[in-house]
Amino acid sequence: MASEKAAPELLALQPRQNPQSDVDNTDIQRRHSKELSYNEFYWRYMHANWPVIITDVSNSWECRNWAQAAETDKDNDNENANTRIQSPINFDYLKSRIDDLAVPVADCNATYFNSHAKLELKFHDFLERWQRSMEVDNSNLQTTEPNCNLAKDNLYLKDWHLAAQLPAYEFYKVPKYFASDWLNEQLIEQKRDDYRFVYMGPKDSWTSFHSDVFGSYSWSTNIVGHKKWLILPPGEELKLADRLANLPFSIDESLLEQHKVRYFSINQTANEAVFVPSGWYHQVWNMTDTISVNHNWFNACNVPLVWRNLLSNLQAVRREIADCQQMDNFEAHCQTMLRASFGINYLDFIELLEFIAKRRSTTTNNSQLLFNSYQMNAYHVQYDLECVRQLLKDMRQEPSVQQCPAQLQERCERLWQQLQQ
Repeated sequence: MASEKAAPELLALQPRQNPQSDVDNTDIQRRHSKELSYNEFYWRYMHANWPVIITDVSNSWECRNWAQAAETDKDNDNENANTRIQSPINFDYLKSRIDDLAVPVADCNATYFNSHAKLELKFHDFLERWQRSMEVDNSNLQTTEPNCNLAKDNLYLKDWHLAAQLPAYEFYKVPKYFASDWLNEQLIEQKRDDYRFVYMGPKDSWTSFHSDVFGSYSWSTNIVGHKKWLILPPGEELKLADRLANLPFSIDESLLEQHKVRYFSINQTANEAVFVPSGWYHQVWNMTDTISVNHNWFNACNVPLVWRNLLSNLQAVRREIADCQQMDNFEAHCQTMLRASFGINYLDFIELLEFIAKRRSTTTNNSQLLFNSYQMNAYHVQYDLECVRQLLKDMRQEPSVQQCPAQLQERCERLWQQLQQ
């Protein structure tokens, strides 16, 4: 979200040089944004599907104003004085800068069907409840006998589409590493629900054990606070499944070690971005009051995995309603259920490929401007187009595509022919 007057930054992707030296898969590294190039990130981490922590990514973001320096108040008249908890959140600035919008909130003290209970609040009411929960903590700090009857909220504002709700408020800029984003490129252009989010939560709020939607990547930049992550390489989560293949709602180190699960722990502080690769299950705790900006996305590196996930989810839908195969419009019904359960279906996927192919095949500069800030070089454009070609090659041979309604096979063939010219 950069100023329109700023010259676009070039995403200078180059052919992959030495695949064997792409990544050290024994640890998750911290890399400073000044010394990590876009090209190195693309091949060493994104293409290799390996996590990395990138520091100093939000220095110039307007939302740094959402934070204030932590302070402590001490009673000098008492030699056993307690420290009063002060939040690093600038509540007054948030209320003055952001309207009292409806926001989605998860109650971390309540579960509903193996997820946190959901509710909707007004933004300023959420902030006031957050502040009141801090007053409970402070009240308990000031006494040797904490009052356990004092109600304390543990509400986590999650998946808030603030950038879409207030498009004129340029509170952050997508880091260059994450600018090749086919998913949000399409959704923003078409003014549809996107996958750009703000998270705000108090100390001890948390996100349950999960992997990201579609098999996408995600990135999360802390504006304020400290998060703890437990993150597992793909396949390790299967060691935690019960006999019905259900995964746990919550994990900890003792559970992972009991099941001999390979995992990594990340301690993320303010001004750091965590890159979460496709298929890496994770759980995240806010160790302090925390605010973050997050995206889910996919591109030429992981969109083949998204296609495979789409295939496997369609197969699961077909198995679930196998006794209805003789019904009229069975395939169309499967696609409806696929979209409901997975989030997209075959029609959505081919529309995405058509959109990306058209954008990359158009020669005007604006067609390649990503997040109003970044321009792909010629190799990057051709690499994206080659990825679309390879996907179409697979899709044209896929029986479920041939059976799909909405002339999907014809659309694949037509796009394939256009890309051969």
